[in-house]
Amino acid sequence: MKTKFTRHLFLLAAIPALLFAERTKFTINSGWLFQRGDVDIAQTDLGSDAWTRVDLPHTWNRDDASDEEAGFYQGPGWYAKAVSVPEAWQDKQVYLDFEGANQETEVHLNGEKIGEHVGGYTAFRFNLSPHLQYGRPNLLTVRVTNEINEDIPPLRMDFTFYGGIYRDVSLIVTEPIHFDLDNHASDGVFTRIDSLSHEQADIALFGKIFNAALQREEVRVETRIVNQDNRVVASESRKLSLRAGQATAFESGQMVINDPSLWSPDDPYLYRVITQIHRGGDDGPLLDEMVLPLGLRWFEFDEQNRFVLNGEPLKLVGANRHQDRQRLGSALADDYHRSDYQHIKDLGMNFIRTAHYPQDRAVYEACDRLGLLVWTEMPGTVRITQSEAFTANSLNMQREHIRQTRNHPSVVFYGYMNEVMIQLFGSRNRNMPETERQQIADATVELAEKLEALTKEEAPDRHTVMAVHYTSWIEDGYNRYGLAEVPDVLGWNLYFGWYYGDMEDLTPYLADQHARFPDRPLIMSEYGPGADVRNHSLTPKPWDFTEDYQLIMHESYLDQMMGMPWLAGFAAWNFADFGSERRGDALPHVNQKGLVNFDRSEKAVAHLYRAYFSDNPVLHIALRNYTEQAGIEDREGSGASTQPVTILTNADTVELFLNDLSLGEKSVTGHRVVFSVPFADAHNLLVARDNRGLKDEISVDFVLHPQPLATGPAKSIAVNVGAHWTYQDPATGKLWLTDREYTPGLWGYEGGAPLIRIGGRQDKTGLSNDIMGTGNDPLFQTFVEGIESYRFDVGPALYEVEVCFIEPNRGTRDEPLIYNFEVDASNGPEAGERVFSIDINGERVLHHLNLAQEVGPLRAAIYRFRIHVEGDEGIRVTFVPEEGEPVLSGISVTPL
Repeated sequence: MKTKFTRHLFLLAAIPALLFAERTKFTINSGWLFQRGDVDIAQTDLGSDAWTRVDLPHTWNRDDASDEEAGFYQGPGWYAKAVSVPEAWQDKQVYLDFEGANQETEVHLNGEKIGEHVGGYTAFRFNLSPHLQYGRPNLLTVRVTNEINEDIPPLRMDFTFYGGIYRDVSLIVTEPIHFDLDNHASDGVFTRIDSLSHEQADIALFGKIFNAALQREEVRVETRIVNQDNRVVASESRKLSLRAGQATAFESGQMVINDPSLWSPDDPYLYRVITQIHRGGDDGPLLDEMVLPLGLRWFEFDEQNRFVLNGEPLKLVGANRHQDRQRLGSALADDYHRSDYQHIKDLGMNFIRTAHYPQDRAVYEACDRLGLLVWTEMPGTVRITQSEAFTANSLNMQREHIRQTRNHPSVVFYGYMNEVMIQLFGSRNRNMPETERQQIADATVELAEKLEALTKEEAPDRHTVMAVHYTSWIEDGYNRYGLAEVPDVLGWNLYFGWYYGDMEDLTPYLADQHARFPDRPLIMSEYGPGADVRNHSLTPKPWDFTEDYQLIMHESYLDQMMGMPWLAGFAAWNFADFGSERRGDALPHVNQKGLVNFDRSEKAVAHLYRAYFSDNPVLHIALRNYTEQAGIEDREGSGASTQPVTILTNADTVELFLNDLSLGEKSVTGHRVVFSVPFADAHNLLVARDNRGLKDEISVDFVLHPQPLATGPAKSIAVNVGAHWTYQDPATGKLWLTDREYTPGLWGYEGGAPLIRIGGRQDKTGLSNDIMGTGNDPLFQTFVEGIESYRFDVGPALYEVEVCFIEPNRGTRDEPLIYNFEVDASNGPEAGERVFSIDINGERVLHHLNLAQEVGPLRAAIYRFRIHVEGDEGIRVTFVPEEGEPVLSGISVTPL
């Protein structure tokens, strides 16, 4: 072993000064070294500049998963750390505990390989005791890779597979006699509710105790259940004889709690189960202790397929949640996880789906405390690999997943597949021979049945679940091939009104499923459109990524789903925007279907959920992300532009004031009310008051454009050409207005038409591509093709004219994003030469512009010119075609 320790290498792991007599656990997250790529760890110099200092949690994809270069690093990385081990630990057992590393991990100690783990989303640990050098530093080195491995799920999903040691790493130090630490990184001790009613709870405890000593040992296991007042409500004691070097199974006697306090979302009452190992007789010293949560609840589905908790029907209302965050990736400290789940609870929710993988230990602890019912699932995948290794890895992941979470009362559903046939049923496989399709489907069902059996064996007190998607050209595919019959509960991921169909198609579709399979509990496991808080529209449509369409679609879905008594519950997709490197939507590399943004600031739709489900009073003017607006005067001389303003509330009536003038009082229908507000130029103060005395206010700075334009002072006008939505550049505050065809006295385009991709399941305005060289993708993704001119009937002044372009012709992606398959991404402009010149008011300002040659395809190009306007000539930008059709993505005029 030639690896060199150097003085500037790294900090030794801090070891508690107190030499404890029982279990202790502490993180060793600080002071690691990291090098991306593979190295000969035995020969490397850890003091070289190739190694950088990092702290855990850490991912090497924090930045490259959101840059403009296609792809992100998927390969190996190495970590190293010196750990000082006191001589007093020679009589202890020392374990190294990883909460998560993605996705294949090898661990070495002092040059010796001590173990490996497969899977990126479950915990694992290794016993270091036989390999440690006591009284001196020990070198810990870890190789992690997030390379795609066809034998390890997930294979390909709509989220970024961040690599690295992205969760906590700890040392656990115990006496030689301790509760089992080798049981798949689980607690090693498990609670079991044998019977439960409002009058009595019968509780048992089971697990294993390991004796690492060289001789048989006699121990006493004491267990007590403590309520929230720290009063012992039940206890049990028993003696065990432990054979040397072995694990001994044990099970407690029945512990009875009379008149139990039940756990529920409204009252998440938690007992603590404290179990201890003592050596020898009644006065023997304490050797090990575990403290487990205990929430007393029972759940089932009634004859109407309603979810029933503690004997009362409960509609499951919640969201899915991915674990990453803007600028951090998946490497989150526990407080970030806790904050997310508190946020979810504050939205009025009682349910969460941990999509699409097991999450941090802190997540399940938070859900226990907050009263959030959990659907937790093993890593989902869009297909399976028909190999023994894939099957074995899937089963082992589910086993780890269950054992690591089964002590949490919040967990009620265990899932094991998500849209697993999305590729099989995709349009690329439309011509697949039916015999081949049937064989793949049969293999998938076979794996599902194995996972179902394992889940029932490991967690007989929970329900099993999987999520499936809407299939179009293969009608009802999951039922047709029998996969939907495998789990207890079926989750539907449905996006009517976004990927396909209309919002109102949801009810008949689910009603048909319920009618055909009346004994099958159903949950809406995903739904919702993407939304970018920079985009707003008076005429929102699918795939425009406006806050307005998101609000409309969620409102429609909530009204429909709450009207389905046989629908057990629903989980919005998603709580927060999350990283999806391959996406090219309004904000590239991000799936924007969240109720909140990637940084957890809220979208308007978050307040709809509060209004619908929170017990607290809610009154919210839904303009927090749209406080700078502009519009055209209603009519000449009116001095106002009337715009709709939405208020989200759970009040009965709302009165709205504009600059202290009442706009009237309205009764609330559902959970929102809309006022027509005549915005004046400059500052507008909106104040809403409800019948309960609650108040909300917001200021809107409005730019009023008179009609005709020339009748007022010269003002800046920027237009999001080809788009039916307004876009605001967050860096400059510049507001790019909805496009329009030219009408005399105002502005607009002449000739050509906005690109609207048709022929897929939904029409879409503009492109779904990452536009290089800009953060203003919604501005450049839309355009008018074949444009002849753009006119502004402005008055005399000196103006700067800015024109914005992209060359939209591009090559086909090597691998199309499977989760965008519903929109036909190939239905864009045909490839070919595009050359045009530009005149402004008859003067040639750009000659023979060839965007493909000058800047390249899908890259923002901006040109600025100055022009002096006299009289009533206004500004006319003319596009002179030479080859192909001219395009224009944005245009602005600014008086100087």
